[in-house]
Amino acid sequence: MTAKEPYFEWDETLGIAYCELTDGERTWVGMAECHEDDFDMKNEKTGCEIAFRRARIKALKEKKRDLKLQLSALNQTYYSMNRSKYFNPKSYENRMLRRQIHLIESDLNTFKDMIATEEQNLITYLKEKDKFYKHIRYNREKDRK
Repeated sequence: MTAKEPYFEWDETLGIAYCELTDGERTWVGMAECHEDDFDMKNEKTGCEIAFRRARIKALKEKKRDLKLQLSALNQTYYSMNRSKYFNPKSYENRMLRRQIHLIESDLNTFKDMIATEEQNLITYLKEKDKFYKHIRYNREKDRK
């Protein structure tokens, strides 16, 4: 399972950008549509960047869901083993199962942090973009006078 380069598509007329991310098995698509107030500033780079960030967030969320399913299955297995009259808490199998549960819980926390960071980065990017556009419009208006 190897990640491939993102695929971008830009529709100049509509001001819509698409980004497709794939890991070889699954594909996630992010989209960015230029706001009607920003049509004077629409550009491919900004649209593709926003679409890329949205696709990445979708990919991280899906991978987090997969980890939750794995954790649930391992916890169910542990529960079943633990209820057996032959359960040995010191057995190799028990130690390895507990280790796998711990690793997945750690991965889930990492994904949770990554998703929160990516979402915050997108919000920051959009705010900075709006601030930049506002500054450019101000300078354009100033130059007209």
